[in-house]
Amino acid sequence: MKIIPDSDGTKWMLICFGILLLAISGTGCTEQDNMDHINTIVQSDVHPSEQTVTAEQGQNPALSDMSVKITSQGHIATFRLYDTIAAKELYEQLPLELDLTNFQDAQWMFYPPKRLNVTAQEAYHDGKKGELSYYEPWGDVFMLYEDFYAGDEMHPLGICISGIDEIANMSGSVQIEKNDLGPEEEDEKMQISVQANEETTIFELNRGNAAKELYEQLPITVDVEDFGSNEKIFYPPKKLDTTNTPMANAKDGTLAYYAPWGDVVMFYANFGSADGLYELGNVVSGGEHIKNMSGTILVEKR
Repeated sequence: MKIIPDSDGTKWMLICFGILLLAISGTGCTEQDNMDHINTIVQSDVHPSEQTVTAEQGQNPALSDMSVKITSQGHIATFRLYDTIAAKELYEQLPLELDLTNFQDAQWMFYPPKRLNVTAQEAYHDGKKGELSYYEPWGDVFMLYEDFYAGDEMHPLGICISGIDEIANMSGSVQIEKNDLGPEEEDEKMQISVQANEETTIFELNRGNAAKELYEQLPITVDVEDFGSNEKIFYPPKKLDTTNTPMANAKDGTLAYYAPWGDVVMFYANFGSADGLYELGNVVSGGEHIKNMSGTILVEKR
């Protein structure tokens, strides 16, 4: 005799089993969402050395010796260019006189005759006031006079070193030309020494506002602290203004400033980049001593 299965009972068993699977899956998703939310909160409160970042995440390259002056309606801004192919290609096209176009009340843009070559590694999305950048899909160079977030990729060309508040007042046409630094500007270098445990480390500072403000606070005697596995940190008496200051792509010997905490960071191993981490300069000599710094240090001008 054939046994006829109870089809209704089987269906109910399958339905119950399905509900159980959905419940388990939903719990897992909820737990994952909670973990993601917690991670987001925690990351905003950690020092850059505790964040997982790399140099390939669209951070600014090193600054070059190239400088450009941009003039419009009597308003002048000067920019220090980065050491990239795109920046060099723009520099080689100068001088230029072009029309300006405003975009979203945050930037003035112009179109160089020849398009610039960029790399994916340089791309970024969070634009800061005072940046000179390139938007590859349109082929325009733009100056930011307000912070600006772009869903598409932007590529950095340089950073404003003077006249940042003049950019917003520009309009009509613009003259872009090479900016030859005078003899005093070429020779003027800001160097600082850090003395610890009878050893001296020398850093050369860049021309960003943060570096200048640190320089003006010297000399200072402060405690140096270990942080993570690749940096020593100290706190200057006053926080630094990061206007016109390049973001850091930290490596062995980089001197940086972490704005959220207000500390100066001396890296003795490669790190990369992080939100709020700005470059102040780079080691000139004595970089091998950074790792062994401890106790009280003396930071002074050279």
